[in-house]
Amino acid sequence: MLADRADMLRVLSHVQFPATRREIVQQCEELGAGPEQMDRLDELPEGTYVEADTVLQALPHPMHE
Repeated sequence: MLADRADMLRVLSHVQFPATRREIVQQCEELGAGPEQMDRLDELPEGTYVEADTVLQALPHPMHE
């Protein structure tokens, strides 16, 4: 199961922005993000993000079954 918006926001709220995709992934890993959150971050396009909300907007929306 993929992490939902609230789960992602919980971990992203501790990331130091602005940050590149690589920095976001690294910081989330160090902050103890779970496997579902890390799976979502694998889908994050390359780029520099200025805040958690821009990261969430850039993530592909999960398909609901």
